[in-house]
Amino acid sequence: MTSRILLILAALWIGQAMAAGKIYTWTDEDGVVHYGDRPPKEVNAEEVNVRGRKAEPVQVIPSQLTGTWFGRGSDGGEVRMRLQENGSIRYTQTFPDETIYNYQGIWRLEDRSMTVITEFIEEGGGGSLDRSVEPVQLTYTFTQFSPDQMTILTAGQSHTLNKVQ
Repeated sequence: MTSRILLILAALWIGQAMAAGKIYTWTDEDGVVHYGDRPPKEVNAEEVNVRGRKAEPVQVIPSQLTGTWFGRGSDGGEVRMRLQENGSIRYTQTFPDETIYNYQGIWRLEDRSMTVITEFIEEGGGGSLDRSVEPVQLTYTFTQFSPDQMTILTAGQSHTLNKVQ
């Protein structure tokens, strides 16, 4: 009887320890998405919601969003974003392989997501140039926001940007 009670208590204790743990996701330099409880120190990992636990609410204030932002993506590339009050956006993303995307378009904020309708120009590391023929719709989800720093998630990539203006 005592051993049965100890077994039940041990199972409950292990279950609580597992429930208290956090799971993270990150993308490596090859574009592979990883999940784990201990991300490497050199990556910008995002916490994953597990079993219906709610993430802390992220409130994005549009007037604090406008301006110029600069930072790095989880792939090691750089991002520069200029959001204007009139709804226009200019966005440059430089990848580690020296490919550069230049976006220009309009943005709209809804709760924790920003939708961007844009055209883009892609410059390859070897000097090649491609331009989108049709408008492209992108969605960025805010996982953190303050007047001076934001973290956005799009297509499995995380970008942490600091306000520079």
